[in-house]
Amino acid sequence: MQGGNKLIQNIIFDIGQVLAKFRWREYIEALGFTKDINERIAKATVLSFYWNEVDRGVMTMPEIIERCVALDPEIEAEIRLFYKDRKTMVVEFPYAKELVKGLKDAGYSIYLLSNYGEENFSYVKDIFTFMPYVDGKIISYEVKTIKPEPAIYQALLDTYPIRPEESVFLDDHKDNIEEAEKFGFQTILFTGLDQAKEELRRMGVRI
Repeated sequence: MQGGNKLIQNIIFDIGQVLAKFRWREYIEALGFTKDINERIAKATVLSFYWNEVDRGVMTMPEIIERCVALDPEIEAEIRLFYKDRKTMVVEFPYAKELVKGLKDAGYSIYLLSNYGEENFSYVKDIFTFMPYVDGKIISYEVKTIKPEPAIYQALLDTYPIRPEESVFLDDHKDNIEEAEKFGFQTILFTGLDQAKEELRRMGVRI
């Protein structure tokens, strides 16, 4: 955590593993293959270089699928099945709406700064119950850059009237937090709801 003396005005959330669970292992297991095949699917998809490219939004999904298939051609059918319908891979945490709404009601401006592909986000934006309480968002596919690349943080500052020193950014990845701190953001490395609430209180956030 990076602390600060400035009064917090803005709360900035990552989505995955902060407001929603990225349950890719459960999703792959539900496809019904053996443990060995599951691991190979994972290595060719979510654990591959190309998964970040889904979030970056520069390559098309057909292009990404073909490149993932090329990583392990023997399981082409399984990889294509993985990509067929990924809607259940991310599920909103039960506490997310209450957390975001509570902070909004307390007078804070709420923003999202998250790595997300266009297809996936177009689905979840309509079902995540915390979305109506969000004042603004920078989603990676929209700006063609991903965390922790500096450009995505700059996009947030260029788009909204945010002063980093008056803002706290919550993310579950240390490298994303460290890059945010370079811009002057106060930060919380998110490991759980109770931990995050306690650190917000220490910063003087009314929660």
